[in-house]
Amino acid sequence: MNGTGTDKVAALAAIREQLGSRITSGSELLQVQETREVRAATGLAGLNEQLGGGLPKGQFTEILSGDHGGGGLVMAALLARARRERQYVMLLDVGCCFSPESFPEADLEGLLWVGCSGAGEAVEALDVASRDENFSLFFVDLRGSSSSDWRGVRANQWQRILGQLRQRESVAILFANEAVTSASKHRIRVGLALQCDDLDRDREQLLARLRFEPARGSEVDSSRTVAMRQVG
Repeated sequence: MNGTGTDKVAALAAIREQLGSRITSGSELLQVQETREVRAATGLAGLNEQLGGGLPKGQFTEILSGDHGGGGLVMAALLARARRERQYVMLLDVGCCFSPESFPEADLEGLLWVGCSGAGEAVEALDVASRDENFSLFFVDLRGSSSSDWRGVRANQWQRILGQLRQRESVAILFANEAVTSASKHRIRVGLALQCDDLDRDREQLLARLRFEPARGSEVDSSRTVAMRQVG
């Protein structure tokens, strides 16, 4: 046994000496990826600040609104920016709550809407759609569902979709009321404090009042716990 172990160590040392700088540890590889990460600006200064410059391509980002509101405004702003940059957007709408009449008609030209009966169906659709090179931006609106709805999604499916996003440098944004998956790169909470006289304000004025902050640790931990249960 000792001889075998010694032989393995010697063999690994010989490989390292032969390959030299071409060998990279997993942690070093992760650091390189973080450094080279490409980000897409959102047009929302507060959100860009929380995301380190913009939405990380090839990743999931969660926008949590809950009772604080603001998720729909973020979606509208991102959709408008996508239209200006001539990007096609796919919206996977759980519960079919999307109201097209609330958006400028021009912003809907590059949008493909997909109504989904549940979170599982939305993730299945994203699994297929994220392989399509025509779409670089995906919205998954889970605000009309509860956490029990998406806990049935297996962790390996999230990871498979993540790999497909990375391959095409696409962005998937999960709009929800609480943490969804530990596969998400960032989890940002948005809030909008409205008063009665704010109802008459236009969208640009309301966008300026949005507040963004990282999700609390308890939200992150609960998502990780769910993922660990799925793997087990």
